[in-house]
Amino acid sequence: MRKGDTQEIRRLNRRAILEHLRQGPLTRAELSRRTGLAKSAISRLVDELLQEGLLEEGAFTSPPLGRPGTLLHLRPRARFALGAELGVEGTVLLALDWRGEVLWAREWRHDPHAGPEERLDRLRQEVLPRATGALGLGFTLPGVVGDRLLLAPNLGWRDLDLRPLLSGFPLAVAMENDAKASALSEVFFHGEANLAYVVLSTGLGVGVVAEGRLLRGANGAAGELGHWLGPGERACACGRVGCLETALGLGTLLAHHQALGGRAEDLEALLHLARQGDPLALQALAHLGEALGRFLANLAVAYDPALVVVGGKAAEFFPFLEASLRRSLEAHAFVEAHRALPVRPSVYGHLAPAVGGASLFLARFLELGGLWAESPRRNGGRYEEVAFGDRRGLGA
Repeated sequence: MRKGDTQEIRRLNRRAILEHLRQGPLTRAELSRRTGLAKSAISRLVDELLQEGLLEEGAFTSPPLGRPGTLLHLRPRARFALGAELGVEGTVLLALDWRGEVLWAREWRHDPHAGPEERLDRLRQEVLPRATGALGLGFTLPGVVGDRLLLAPNLGWRDLDLRPLLSGFPLAVAMENDAKASALSEVFFHGEANLAYVVLSTGLGVGVVAEGRLLRGANGAAGELGHWLGPGERACACGRVGCLETALGLGTLLAHHQALGGRAEDLEALLHLARQGDPLALQALAHLGEALGRFLANLAVAYDPALVVVGGKAAEFFPFLEASLRRSLEAHAFVEAHRALPVRPSVYGHLAPAVGGASLFLARFLELGGLWAESPRRNGGRYEEVAFGDRRGLGA
């Protein structure tokens, strides 16, 4: 057996142990049964993981049958990554541990005309004092991301190589589309193999995972459903007329509320009014929910997901969108199964794209079995090098 083969087996076995413990605490004997590994191998690998601080021992168990054992847990906060969203109206930066806990989050607004140099320089300044111990920084953008940023209409950015701007960051950096990163984080933390993740805020983007693999397309533009052309006549930031996000974006929601005579000046005020039961706020949200339900009926025909997750700012509005959304989805569903298609808001709310960015590195860490020696190239390596391991893995 080649030395490389031995290392690969060790990596796979460690990954199997960590993946089983992500589901809950287990004893060494239970790990042996579930992984099929010999007890001696489990003992050796568990000792490694304990010494590295990835695991910790918990309660002592006395089962009715078999020998007593000590429960093993993933150690909280043992490893973490930074995630950021460079959104249209502001930036979110957070730290996420490998169990999915947001350790801290910072948000700041910026000049709407701020370019990539200004935005990334501010992000670098915020990251510098917080980078120690992080596996890396994954940041997301509302646009088409390949080896470079091809197009981010709502930011006004087009055909940009951002790698020179990342050289001053003190850790490895990866970039991804906001909806795609959010979709991957749902798979990583919750295990759903067929889902559509809808990021709805200023714009509209979708990340689709089918049979455990992210759909990217030839240029990384798969899922840019906000730029499906419809019958509308409003100009879109991409330069075309009638793109779907001109009807479904939250800016349109606010404008509709104001056209009804509502007094909210921004989305936070609109959310506050909705929570107070303001009829005009609820009317505008019901209208958006109906339109979103029609969109999901079309989405279901295109991709047939088992689950739809709504993220972005719309996740915070979801309680006021849900009833009309479900009625609309039921009315317009193409096949019977789509009438009851599960739709839920992201548990991370508007932080979800930044969580998705951090999960790129956390997933890579787990993919390598916690052996980070094969870390990705710093600042500008290909996406496959920093997320979900080899081409057999999720997201390759």
